[in-house]
Amino acid sequence: MTALLELKNLKTYFKRKKALIPAVDGVDLVINRGETVALVGESGSGKSITSLSIMRLIPSPPGEIVDGQIYFDGRDLAKASEEEMCKIRGNDISMIFQEPMTSLNPVLTIGEQITEVLTYHQGLNNTMAKKKAIEMLELVGFSRAKEIINDYPHRLSGGMRQRVMIAMAMSCNPKLLIADEPTTALDVTIQAQILDLMKDLSTKFETSILIITHDLGVVSEVADRVVVLYAGQVVEEAMVEDLFENPLHPYTNGLMGSIPSIDEDHSRLASIEGNVPSPEKLPKGCRFAPRCPHAFERCFIEMPELVRKYANRSVRCFLHDSKEVKK
Repeated sequence: MTALLELKNLKTYFKRKKALIPAVDGVDLVINRGETVALVGESGSGKSITSLSIMRLIPSPPGEIVDGQIYFDGRDLAKASEEEMCKIRGNDISMIFQEPMTSLNPVLTIGEQITEVLTYHQGLNNTMAKKKAIEMLELVGFSRAKEIINDYPHRLSGGMRQRVMIAMAMSCNPKLLIADEPTTALDVTIQAQILDLMKDLSTKFETSILIITHDLGVVSEVADRVVVLYAGQVVEEAMVEDLFENPLHPYTNGLMGSIPSIDEDHSRLASIEGNVPSPEKLPKGCRFAPRCPHAFERCFIEMPELVRKYANRSVRCFLHDSKEVKK
């Protein structure tokens, strides 16, 4: 497999007064062509800032990519001009944001919003763009696509708006689709439909997907590989089957334990004690140590490295350090 996107030591910091606050702190990530990778973690772990860094949509000031490379199709986006990024966004890389109602323009019809993307990036005239827009809406499951293009976003349900966002994102046949919590506000049935749709479109167009979520149920449905993020750092990486069969990091274990199960009789869901630390007040040593049931003295003093354990598996934890295992 060849890499489409590769992040190397990505650091995105925010400046507050004279302090630099590390929201993303040395993230390495690879997405191969045609692969779906899930970026997982609680709110505040740095998932969305990572995706906005890839798109170069970090508000500056106060945010800034201070170090690292973002190689996409062989070029470093961290060094690309805004003019170059405008041509890449929506064309080579598309993004579906968390809440479609805030991403869709309320005063433009659905058709106007999709055709605008097609005329800007693909150079289609209005007639051709409208035809392509109808085709895309049919592709994402609208039986009344010719009527829907004349509707405004507020007239559609949450699931329908999400389908419109997917149609818009896929209209230019992007190489990479970034989906930030694409099913959060939807009920379970619609969630499943949206995830199936994304899988089908990924196969049809050979599009790579980076799906950002806190929901491991979503991960099991769509992803090939999982990257677990905590306090701005990658703490574990594995193929989906390996992660669910044998999570290595205590944080991943905690996330797995909080998945609702219909097989077991639990009166309460398991939870991870405490909260993700603020980037302004990161603990010394391992960032998960204050919440970790297995933490020992070294964890509070020294920062563990992200170490490759097996093929396609990496973990940032002293429990898997050969020096600790020998003791």
